[in-house]
Amino acid sequence: METYLVGGAVRDQLLGLPVIERDWVVVGTSPGDLRLLGYRQVGSDFPVFLHPETGEEYALARTERKTAPGHTGFICRFDPEVTLEEDLQRRDLTINAIAEASSGELIDPYGGQSDIAAKQLRHVSSAFAEDPLRVLRVARFKARFHHLGFEVAPETHQLLLQMVRDGQLRELTQERVLLELDKALSTPDPAVFFEYLKMLNAHIDLWPEITTDAIAALAQTRSGNPAFRFYALMLQLSPEAIRNLCGRLKMSNERRDLSLMLTQHLGNWHGYEDLTATEKAELVIATDGLRKAERFSQFNAACEALTETDLGKHWLTIRELMAGVKASDLKDAEPGPGLGHRIRAEQIRRIETLT
Repeated sequence: METYLVGGAVRDQLLGLPVIERDWVVVGTSPGDLRLLGYRQVGSDFPVFLHPETGEEYALARTERKTAPGHTGFICRFDPEVTLEEDLQRRDLTINAIAEASSGELIDPYGGQSDIAAKQLRHVSSAFAEDPLRVLRVARFKARFHHLGFEVAPETHQLLLQMVRDGQLRELTQERVLLELDKALSTPDPAVFFEYLKMLNAHIDLWPEITTDAIAALAQTRSGNPAFRFYALMLQLSPEAIRNLCGRLKMSNERRDLSLMLTQHLGNWHGYEDLTATEKAELVIATDGLRKAERFSQFNAACEALTETDLGKHWLTIRELMAGVKASDLKDAEPGPGLGHRIRAEQIRRIETLT
């Protein structure tokens, strides 16, 4: 049995980047042998095991054969006869197909080190085209390594164009598309991800609602928070487009509602100094600030990030003043149709004391 460090950990070491997690490939053994050694199996589609001491993932060397459309339409073969080179060949890009032996020797049958030196994102083999998710993965790696000068190799770019033209992206589940989108928002240059997919015309099948202006707004956003970056992308879209996109990609209601709230109210939020006390109260009510204090705090934080201001503290003070008004504070607190108006008048009066 031989074990090799593989994939992103080897790549990032060669790039001089921090290694976040380490994955291993095991060659020349079987699932039963690993279980006897105390490894805990967690994979369902193919055997993946957790090391009994480190908890790191160890996968048996395997090959894959396409049998059906989509990201999961593969049959995996894993047995002691599968070689390390066969396992590396099924990987997407050459820079991800390098292994390191326990001795420190690098096994690089597909030229990953040369492509790292040349800053090229190049597919390993023609089997790359069997998995449409790799279109998004290449775009994500381009965004991740854009600051290092990486570009997609010409032959890989042509292959991606063909995959898009063939309609392969329509095989993907919306859950997988959303997962890649969210991962891309955590890269150093997320706008590059959307720009490159637009260059491939992949956006037509993925998210036709996301416009060039939206991508440009994302590129201008300084925040590194993935959620705030997403809201920057949504700011340029119509409410209908936001609802369509969030619904199709099965995003949470909270994400959709905050996106809509920001598109509708960010301008007034940012214009705090020019609003009357009544208008300030109306914004808190319109954003459901009195009923959902936590979401109002999230709204404030997103507004601060998108406008690069610190007005949130003023809006939280307004919200607390309004929430603090109780019927018992009023001289005439008798219940009736006018009580709500009297409470609102008192809220506005208290806001006026701040200005």
